[in-house]
Amino acid sequence: MKRIMALLLAAVLVVASYIIADQRTPQKTTAPSKTSSQKNTQVKKTTSTNQPVIINMNRPSSGGHNQNFPTQQKQENVKPQEKQSPVYGKLQLTPSNKGVKPVKPAGNIASAVHHHPYEPNYVRKKLQKLGVTSAPGYIVNREEVIHTDREHSIIAYPKAGFDNRPISAVTFSSRHFNDQAIRAHMSLVGSSEWLDRIHAFNQSENRPNFYYWHNDKNFTYCHFIDNSGYHWYGWYLGNKYFWIRNFNNRWWWYDVDYDRWCFWNNGFWWWQDPYHMGDLYCYNDASYIPCNSAEDNVAVIVPDNNNTHNYTSPDGTRIVKVVADTEDAFLYDSANPPSFNPVYLASGVQDVMFSDPKNGRPLEIILKLNDQSFDMFDGNGNSYNPGQTAQ
Repeated sequence: MKRIMALLLAAVLVVASYIIADQRTPQKTTAPSKTSSQKNTQVKKTTSTNQPVIINMNRPSSGGHNQNFPTQQKQENVKPQEKQSPVYGKLQLTPSNKGVKPVKPAGNIASAVHHHPYEPNYVRKKLQKLGVTSAPGYIVNREEVIHTDREHSIIAYPKAGFDNRPISAVTFSSRHFNDQAIRAHMSLVGSSEWLDRIHAFNQSENRPNFYYWHNDKNFTYCHFIDNSGYHWYGWYLGNKYFWIRNFNNRWWWYDVDYDRWCFWNNGFWWWQDPYHMGDLYCYNDASYIPCNSAEDNVAVIVPDNNNTHNYTSPDGTRIVKVVADTEDAFLYDSANPPSFNPVYLASGVQDVMFSDPKNGRPLEIILKLNDQSFDMFDGNGNSYNPGQTAQ
């Protein structure tokens, strides 16, 4: 009898264990599913983390601080068919940078501050309304950016044109460089065929301060080299004309109203701020639209120069180092180890000032730039008053 009771009890326990196991099975299968979801989320985060577009700052901009003009650079005799296409670091119109492979020169990296950023996840609606469909391109080598003063940004336009005939045309206004006539012409001369032709002219027509005239089917144009070594081209379209530079296989136009050099890329004029190399703008006749999102990851190469002027905050927690040659300012945390990597603040910095963080007031950093403007940052390098974003 005892054996029978023991066998029955054992059978009950076996059945009960199966029931309990069956009841727990959903929990066990749910837990791995949750873990898998977490892993997928982590993978997505890793995938969407943008690799930075890295800008090489080891050389000054062309003409910046009255140095690095073409006449001061080493001239290489490159055959027209061997010329290189200009390199851009591209950011998409959304936070994702899928497929972007930025150029990464060797050197120490510092993150760049966006002085006029859009909000996170903001889709640049105004750019899209303008017809911008492809990603803006950052110039990733600062020496390829033109930053000349007004004296080196203008020339005397010829009074006589092809066959020495007087010129009666008038220049396009700086506030109308989005006109269809200019955009159509830039699309033409920006083609590979025309760039090959221009490159050949740049090689063969090398007499400074001389107007080389050419005649095409629907327009005439003129090639001119100034004393600094820049190549200018004037395009005469009916009763109007405009002049632009050809530098490092890019077309550049000087906005005399805003004192800015803009480059042509993907159907639009773009301005890369030479004082804030991580900031890019799209020209729109009477305004410049900031292209940066707060999530855009832009970094710079810290110039390989030990000659710096160091400014320490009153509480000793922050150091701003200004490179002597290029006047680039970088923010450092003095803690060991530092709580953040160096931050690139601005170029052309004349002076650095700190607020006094007594009585618990936040530390503030003020930079005076050599264009007489001021930049203000908090203790972590975040820019104050970044400006209004265009909607």
